[in-house]
Amino acid sequence: MDLQKIELLIEKYLEAQTSLEEEKLLKSFFSKPNIPSHLLVYRDMFAFFSTEELLDYQASSSSVTKKVKKAKINWTHAAAVAVLMVSTFFPARQYYQEQQAKIAYKETLKAFAILANNYQKATASVGYLNEFEIAKNKIYTTKKP
Repeated sequence: MDLQKIELLIEKYLEAQTSLEEEKLLKSFFSKPNIPSHLLVYRDMFAFFSTEELLDYQASSSSVTKKVKKAKINWTHAAAVAVLMVSTFFPARQYYQEQQAKIAYKETLKAFAILANNYQKATASVGYLNEFEIAKNKIYTTKKP
């Protein structure tokens, strides 16, 4: 490559007026082993920028993988919470239904006890009616001699 063209590109680069293609040309020129002595100062600068680009790329790729891992971790946390909620909800619901069934059974037993008590009172009254019927029959039926 022509030295005058490289020197012009360096001047443009230092004034921040180069294109990406021109910067690539400069980087490729300074990555070669045989560089004129008056341009050796710029070799370290372009070597530094090349390594920085590589480090930036590695850092950005590792940050992307960290974000993906973090997203996976968040989804696994959400899934674990959902499993815990479901696993506690259904047994709790079943326990509640069992307790309601026990309460209903006790109330039914109370109702049957009240019914049995009232039945005993009613049958006692029927016993009185039976005695009344017998007494009535004695009075109204008289034996003829």
